[in-house]
Amino acid sequence: MTSRTISAIDPSLALRIAFQPMHAAGIAQPFAYVARATPQDGCSFSAVRAALPLEKRSALEASRIALALAAAVSTGLRDSGALLAIPVEATAGMAEPLLSHLFRTALAYRFPIDRIVVEISADEGSNLPSAAAMARACTGRGLAIAFDSFAAGPVALKLLGSFTPRYVKLDPALVRNIDSSPSRRLVAEGVMRLARSMGVTVVARGADSEAACAVLAAIGVRHVQAERPLPLPARDLPRREARTVQPAHRRLAHHQRAAISPRTIPPVMAMAI
Repeated sequence: MTSRTISAIDPSLALRIAFQPMHAAGIAQPFAYVARATPQDGCSFSAVRAALPLEKRSALEASRIALALAAAVSTGLRDSGALLAIPVEATAGMAEPLLSHLFRTALAYRFPIDRIVVEISADEGSNLPSAAAMARACTGRGLAIAFDSFAAGPVALKLLGSFTPRYVKLDPALVRNIDSSPSRRLVAEGVMRLARSMGVTVVARGADSEAACAVLAAIGVRHVQAERPLPLPARDLPRREARTVQPAHRRLAHHQRAAISPRTIPPVMAMAI
């Protein structure tokens, strides 16, 4: 597996990044990759985060951002033209500092800002005010967002009622065995109709059988995300020029015009773990 520890940033973390590809129906090459951070001790990232005091969680998020962009460059994703989705979860008052860190790091690695999608959890266990603050900050900066773990619960619907994401990603618990659960199919159909009316692309996570994929296709879901990490060496990725897109948002355009040397990789935010 292609991985890189975060020991250069914080020796106590030992995280590694792997990529989960997102496919559109009928197209073999993924259109996006999701950067998933995994602690090397076997725990989940969410468990590590939950174990930290609130005031130190933003440092962990900043570390995840830096590691995701470093791994994207080292595996060749920067030159592939594919989107890079980075999960970011902010604590109260930290949405703007984390996004500033993301912009600086992306510019330092010369990763196009317009190809980054910030993933925000819409799981019912998520903190709604913090998730909304992150979505608002991303929208203000012209960054695309995706609502992950979407299952039509109160948190998910409130977020979707306030913001228009680029992607809504169905929760794996909703997608798995959808072929044998009429209620899950009805919920997925409802999300699909709502998203379609808003011009939002729905991505299914956890479609691990042909029967589930057939049901998803029948209700109009044409995009899926593989749940197994797919770390790729650079030679396996297509080498094509990324599209040049002039950002409409003035702050995004300003950041893209900034010239920063690759040697000036910004350090993790000054909040030691």
